[in-house]
Amino acid sequence: MHIPPYYKKPSWQRFFAGICVGCIIGYLVFVFMYGQLHEKWIEENLSLRSKLQDLNKSYETLLENHEELSKQRQEGIQIEEVSIDFLNLKELKLDNDRLMIHQLEEAVREEASHAVGKNIDSFSESIDLFISSIENKTIKIDDFAFEATVRRIIVSEQLQLAITLSLGD
Repeated sequence: MHIPPYYKKPSWQRFFAGICVGCIIGYLVFVFMYGQLHEKWIEENLSLRSKLQDLNKSYETLLENHEELSKQRQEGIQIEEVSIDFLNLKELKLDNDRLMIHQLEEAVREEASHAVGKNIDSFSESIDLFISSIENKTIKIDDFAFEATVRRIIVSEQLQLAITLSLGD
């Protein structure tokens, strides 16, 4: 049996050349697409590894914090600091008088100083007494007398007081 000599005809030569060029172009497209996918895979892998490291660090930090909190819970959390916020300084036209604000804060802080160092549980039992001790005191600064009213109190490691002032007699 004899294979006819198609390689001599120009139409068949173009066909075989097209197949060769198509294979080369197809291979180049395949290499390009594979390279792009491989690059994306590497970037995604690196980002996932960094996220995993961050999550592991967060997990370790949370475990340490949990151990510290359990120790504190056994000992009892104590009040470490008193934060005071006056709500109506603009209405009393005291918002620009820093010296007066400082003196008011010091007077209230002096009344609240016995709360520092107390256990939160024992302090929460006597919170009504604490509020009444602040509200019953008349704060005298220069020629002015102020009466404080506790509007909000937040008890945590930092005791936060929101106070409104009114002019007294």
